Amino acid sequence: MNYKKLFIGTDLCIKTADQKETTRIYLDSAASNLALRSSQEITQEYLNFYANAHTKVHMAAKFSTELISWTENTIKNFLGVDHTYSVLFLGNGVTSPLNRLAQGLSKLRPEKDTVLISSMEHHSNDLPHRVYHENVMYISGFNEKGDYIGFDLAQIEEQLVHSNRKVNYIAVTGASNVSGEISPYHDMARLAHKYDAYIIVDGAQLVAHVPVSLMREEDPFSNIDFFVFSGHKIYTPGSPGVLIGKKEILAQMEPVSYGGGMVSSVTLSDFTVADHLFDKEHAGTLNIPGIISLGCTINFMQHLGMENVYDKERNLTQYLYSQLSLIPEVILYPKGDITNKVGVICFNLQGIPHELTSLILNDYFGIAVRNECFCSHPFVKDCLVEELWDIDDESAVNLYRGMVRASLGLYTTEKDLDVFLESIKKIIEDIDFYRMQYELIDKAHYKHKAFNHDINDYFDVEKKIRNYYEKSYSS
Repeated sequence: MNYKKLFIGTDLCIKTADQKETTRIYLDSAASNLALRSSQEITQEYLNFYANAHTKVHMAAKFSTELISWTENTIKNFLGVDHTYSVLFLGNGVTSPLNRLAQGLSKLRPEKDTVLISSMEHHSNDLPHRVYHENVMYISGFNEKGDYIGFDLAQIEEQLVHSNRKVNYIAVTGASNVSGEISPYHDMARLAHKYDAYIIVDGAQLVAHVPVSLMREEDPFSNIDFFVFSGHKIYTPGSPGVLIGKKEILAQMEPVSYGGGMVSSVTLSDFTVADHLFDKEHAGTLNIPGIISLGCTINFMQHLGMENVYDKERNLTQYLYSQLSLIPEVILYPKGDITNKVGVICFNLQGIPHELTSLILNDYFGIAVRNECFCSHPFVKDCLVEELWDIDDESAVNLYRGMVRASLGLYTTEKDLDVFLESIKKIIEDIDFYRMQYELIDKAHYKHKAFNHDINDYFDVEKKIRNYYEKSYSS
């Protein structure tokens, strides 16, 4: 199967700084995936029937309501849960669902004033827990020598014992956006439940790449209490964040948003919150097109088979990692062997600031990667301790406080990775030339001296609006 044809933007042609044209290679999937073409086209077709939900008295509203329910059930099936779980659509990524859980669970069990999270989390799975709980305990991914060890279950149990059952929940990434490591979240769930704690799994980097089943019939003690993911990280930009959680727990939480749709009755002196959990948690109008588009994507992924997706991406990830390991000037993070991971690889080139590497890849080779700390500052900082310590020029340290991240999607091919690898080798070989093409601004950022991608050369939004208006007016 030609996976590239399934997605929008894989054939984007761009200009490079040396006046060539090339097809962009997108290696920034950990930030946001490209859009699945079928979902976007089906959603555009649905817009012919678009109407708000909350009523079934006219056809279009009935269709919207039914398609929202269809998406709920599609997600439940995709993640292997039954009627004891609920699906909620909140915000635009995992940030809103995680804030909802942190606030709701802190009020639900105020006597449990401690949370246990890893030091390898995205800020969205760190900061909300700090705000809403008195104490935060961190699971370190490094041993006392500074070696990366990932998730040490013995250490986690020791921390739970030490807390004297004060831990409200463990919040952990399903797969790291820095190391790519897939966490043993079912094992951690078993430990959490042993000490009367819940578990929250951030599945943002997981659901598009790995088969996920939140329930285990053979071991219900390891079932996941709450799972969150972002629609934009499973090939559906413009779709909401999703929270899947145990209904009996979610039903006990007080609402955090008030307005239309989440009440059963209102008078001038009082109001009654709706009994139905889905209604209670969704004040106002839902992002209906985004929800339906997400349901289309997940259903399509089921047709592809997540085992097939995982096998394809795992082979490419192993290939890229092994080839980068052969280049002496490449520093891979974290240092250590990670066998169970998604397609996320972080690295630096010796003596070359991460921003400069990323700019050269974009400007001269048409390769999109991400750089800096990926909203995971503590984890990145721990990985960089050795390199930063060795820098003699203190004024240059800030230029090296970060990494380059190449991340894969279903549309990534071995040919893409070969082009990327050759580009890395060329940067290393010709770094003196490339350095001369950039100027350093305020000792903090690089800018090409003569080249810049102007959005209006590719996508002049006001011109497009004007053209539509003129066509409409003339007709």
